[in-house]
Amino acid sequence: MDNFRKPDLNKPRYREPRKNIHDNDFFKALIEKYPKFKSYKKKELIDIIRKFNREKVIDTIINTRAGVDLSQGIGCLFIGSCKITKADNIDFGKSIKYGQKILHKNWVTDGEVGKIFYTNVKAKYKIEDNGLWMFKPERLFKRLVAEKFPEMWKTYVQIDGRQYVSSFHKQKSRPNIPISETYNEFE
Repeated sequence: MDNFRKPDLNKPRYREPRKNIHDNDFFKALIEKYPKFKSYKKKELIDIIRKFNREKVIDTIINTRAGVDLSQGIGCLFIGSCKITKADNIDFGKSIKYGQKILHKNWVTDGEVGKIFYTNVKAKYKIEDNGLWMFKPERLFKRLVAEKFPEMWKTYVQIDGRQYVSSFHKQKSRPNIPISETYNEFE
């Protein structure tokens, strides 16, 4: 086994500045388009948006095989199952605790890992500058996927780690199928 050195968490870090979607420009445009929201506070509007995203969108993505087509044709989100492509999938918590490099082997899922995929290449997502769009899931979404994936990993779409997600979505469109119809723990 290789020795493992604990990382220095007090060293300086650099984080690229990002634009937050819930800025003043967003609220001005929202109130111009829908004047009835003028009486709401910003925090209330953010809570409404997050509640919808968490209760409707995230639950549907986790519980269906095909995922969700996002509104306004901005893309598709789904969970895929693929083999580990990295040589070393290090378990940092245990490695720091024992001082040895310890790897995740994902024995529960036969070496498969769950990934959240976003694509906007399909013909119906023809938006201008679609190469500039990206999706970064929030921490709650990633944790819910990590929690549910070991239980339901066979239901998700299996994707080759070297395959483009766009090539998967150029295939015939798949309907959203509830898990109860597709899940079989013996397959």
